[in-house]
Amino acid sequence: MKKTLSNRLEAFQVALDAEKLRGLILSQSAYVYHLTNWLPPSWAHIFVVVGPSDLVLVTPLIPKDIEPIWSEVIIYESFGLEALEQALTKLKLVDQTVGAILDSFPAAYALPLSNRIRLQDAGELVHSVTAVKDEVAQNEIRKRVGYLDQAFEVAKKEIRPGVSEIEVFGTIFTSLAQSLGGPFTLDCNFGSGPRALVEEPQPTGKLIVDGEVVMIDLFPNMGGYVADYTRNFVVGKPTDGQLAQHEVLEKALAAAEGSLRPGVKVSDIDQLVRKVIEDEGYGEFAYQHHTGHAFGLTIPEPPLLIAEDHTPLQAEMVIAVEPGIYHPVNGGMRLEGNYIITENGCEPLVGFPAKLIVCE
Repeated sequence: MKKTLSNRLEAFQVALDAEKLRGLILSQSAYVYHLTNWLPPSWAHIFVVVGPSDLVLVTPLIPKDIEPIWSEVIIYESFGLEALEQALTKLKLVDQTVGAILDSFPAAYALPLSNRIRLQDAGELVHSVTAVKDEVAQNEIRKRVGYLDQAFEVAKKEIRPGVSEIEVFGTIFTSLAQSLGGPFTLDCNFGSGPRALVEEPQPTGKLIVDGEVVMIDLFPNMGGYVADYTRNFVVGKPTDGQLAQHEVLEKALAAAEGSLRPGVKVSDIDQLVRKVIEDEGYGEFAYQHHTGHAFGLTIPEPPLLIAEDHTPLQAEMVIAVEPGIYHPVNGGMRLEGNYIITENGCEPLVGFPAKLIVCE
């Protein structure tokens, strides 16, 4: 693992040099984990300070059982500004231009540091460095997608008339906790019946009714990596309209999967998927959200699969594609696949069937 972490650090240092940045301060837990293999607690302000040749960790607690990649740990008790300034001094970054993801960098630190360094937003740099996932990250993401496969199997057994959305969500949460073997955060969209047509629905105490579509989109953060995909269920016998609508989504997702390969622009994937839905007569009810996005360390990650983003895919990117049709009679449905881009195409990661799942 230490070799992997050293390669990740070197990739950041090469990118910083190319952008004429002397150093980088990272405070988001996803990137702290990416560079150190330590997932810090959510309550703590942890900083990884990257210099031209070294990395310094600024933290209120010392990580346990972690093989250090950092050259030094600077401990603070209540407020870490002084410790962060010590790290900048040690790495000879004072009066230099230093990058940070400014929209997530704590203002209580950014403002006083502006007297010591020239802070420059490095969000795009961080995303570009982490867009291509190394073998370790790919394997961890595969595992997380597999955990979702198991969670959807549990949901399939739980969904039935008279059960509430939140009860189904609870069984999903328990399944994921058992798979991971530790705490995690579970974000989702979850809607049954008319609520599947609501933007970003969250699980409630609403009881599931016979004949309803249940749309579940899970995107948990589990131990430093994320997964994200959506499946649709119907309680009882589906109508012809529900089956036909879902088949269009299956066709759209298959078209996207067949076109995923290095060099293809994400805007072209967006156009292709939307055209399938329009050609099948569902354009009026087609999704207004993006067609997909990259993911892995956070969610979503750039690029977004939208008409305005012309980023070409690269081998070893991890991509989610998620077309949707939201029909007032048939119900709201979103179908999502996860893929690792390969040299010649893509590797599909999802194991749970991309069908309208019937729950008796």
